[in-house]
Amino acid sequence: MRWRPSIVTLITTTVLVLVTYIHKVLSFVATYRELHRHYPFYLIESVDKITGVILCIVAIWLIRPTNLRGIARDLGLDAPVLPAIAFALVASSPMLIGFAITRSLTTHIQFLPLLFLTVFSPLVEEIEFRGFGVRQLQRGTGWLFWATVWPSAILFGLGHIEQGQTLQEKAILFLLLGAGGVTFAWLVYRWQNLWVCVALHIAMNLSWELFSVSKTTIGGWLPFALQSLTIMLAILITLYWTKAVAVTARRNSNDARP
Repeated sequence: MRWRPSIVTLITTTVLVLVTYIHKVLSFVATYRELHRHYPFYLIESVDKITGVILCIVAIWLIRPTNLRGIARDLGLDAPVLPAIAFALVASSPMLIGFAITRSLTTHIQFLPLLFLTVFSPLVEEIEFRGFGVRQLQRGTGWLFWATVWPSAILFGLGHIEQGQTLQEKAILFLLLGAGGVTFAWLVYRWQNLWVCVALHIAMNLSWELFSVSKTTIGGWLPFALQSLTIMLAILITLYWTKAVAVTARRNSNDARP
């Protein structure tokens, strides 16, 4: 059974809204509130993240029943990991070098909070918003990339505005994270590999946390400039490399013809 594009869009958007506000939804449960009061943030928020991923997996299975390998393919997780890591290390180098020169390493780093903020959280967000919210939606509807990227980007921006203290900060966070959502989705689209954005997201968050830049994405002009350089470098590498790969594939295809 193949669902109509409008139904696929409705299911995807509904799940994205739930994923974005899963913490608020779970907060209605008394047991969850009690756990949040007595356990570290990274432990309880891991429940939010895992619940969100499960919702995405169930939604994919409902839209297009398949096995775990098929779900991984829909999300872009069946692609090579090592090229994605190499890409992320090069692209994120402006942030790492810039912060290493201008700031000191964070003292008394706690391993579990660092692991949650720099690895687990980026992995889940990329699965939910880029793998499910964009890639799965495009595959399920057959629409062009630029028609499917907006629900994910808007909700990704809205999901982070609570970090802002003022209306101006909230607006800036929404614009920055929304634009970042579009850019990361475009990277996944060009590479056809979700690991590219998972690795880049991890690398950027790791630089941010290792040098205690800021509690939000708004960290001043220097962090903004270094983030912008990283994104620009990621775009340039992607444009060059994915174009080269496409040309090589086309040439091999032509050579294989009788």
